[in-house]
Amino acid sequence: MKPYVYAFILVLIIPFQSTLLNPLSIFGIKPDLSLAVLFIIGLLTGPIEAALAGISIGLMQDIGSASLLGFSGLTRGLVGLGAGLLGSRVLDISNPVIVLFLTVFSLVEGILISLFLQATSGEVPFFTMIAGRLVPQAIYTSVLCFILLRFANRRDILHLLKRRDIQKEL
Repeated sequence: MKPYVYAFILVLIIPFQSTLLNPLSIFGIKPDLSLAVLFIIGLLTGPIEAALAGISIGLMQDIGSASLLGFSGLTRGLVGLGAGLLGSRVLDISNPVIVLFLTVFSLVEGILISLFLQATSGEVPFFTMIAGRLVPQAIYTSVLCFILLRFANRRDILHLLKRRDIQKEL
């Protein structure tokens, strides 16, 4: 992706997440805009660039939420790496089936965070959290990503964001 796009994303991802998606909350569950954007970055670029973008977005979220510094950077970096590997192997990123992978990535990230909370904080209702929070949020985030991909594909925005001449495959 182009550097000015990354700067735009890093500066505005937290305000967009907190202000624009609050009205879209259903029973207290909001889609994760940063995860959807990171997934799209991974599909458009490659594993290394997507992992670095994931670490950057995760660190910005950690700073903005005053949580454990670096943990979201680690988990988002892993999601970016996975999305980048998937994007380098997939021929058609406008296929709606690809969004199912985001559901899996979101669930895995949520489970990692839940296991970390269970190990450090003690009693966390693990299975209740998975069924009541993580699965609906993963599905909701996937729907948001599908809408963003459709919008970007119709407006030919995806072509403007790609930077394949610099990108190297693993």
